[in-house]
Amino acid sequence: MTNPEPRIAVLPDAPETRLLVALTSHSSDLSEAAHTLRHAFEAGEGSELWLPLTSHAVTAYIRPFIDSNVRTRLDNMPEIPALPPTLAGVHDKIRKYRNTTVAHSQSELTLPLPVAFLDAEGRGVKVSGISIIHPMPLAIAESFSDLISVMEDVVDQATQPVLESLRVWLQGQAPDTIKGWDHPEFIHATDSDFSAATSRTAAPRFTAYWHAELSPTSPATPRAPSPGRRWSTHLPSAPPS
Repeated sequence: MTNPEPRIAVLPDAPETRLLVALTSHSSDLSEAAHTLRHAFEAGEGSELWLPLTSHAVTAYIRPFIDSNVRTRLDNMPEIPALPPTLAGVHDKIRKYRNTTVAHSQSELTLPLPVAFLDAEGRGVKVSGISIIHPMPLAIAESFSDLISVMEDVVDQATQPVLESLRVWLQGQAPDTIKGWDHPEFIHATDSDFSAATSRTAAPRFTAYWHAELSPTSPATPRAPSPGRRWSTHLPSAPPS
């Protein structure tokens, strides 16, 4: 029995495909920010999840606007228009919040204190350290949500002509030519080797980390990731046991 020909191919490296890769990467970050902030709204401002979820949404949103070794900053891409004045202020507020509070604890929104606990007579009996942290207000989070939505639309609008141009080019390629295009390199490793030490390159490569359970009588058995883990839609199938 022969394996069927794959019905998907990866476009070869070229300026326009690199542009699509960059826009797709930025879109993924913005989607992550929107998804996380949506969970924050569902949890509610008074929930203990509000602070970590809004903080992560800020981190994901600002990621496209930070200098990178593997992609052009979103606000430096000629395909992306400047933010309208009504949203530029919100963007700047979120950027500063990320820089001074989320990524670096140096703003007055966080107050670490050395505290003395006293007895009924006012004598010191215990010392502790506490931190008072002001989370993102709901009104700011709502403006932030609007900002993310606008930026998602901006990136989508910039992506559409790139997709159309590549589609027209693709339809002019012969099947034998497409068959010769390189495939991504998928690597399997155990979760004990999990690392973010390597950087992406123009040649696509992806490592899937699997949990291996060992027993005295059987070889390592790879186990699929738990449902809580976030995986790309292009994750390869599990390696054979």
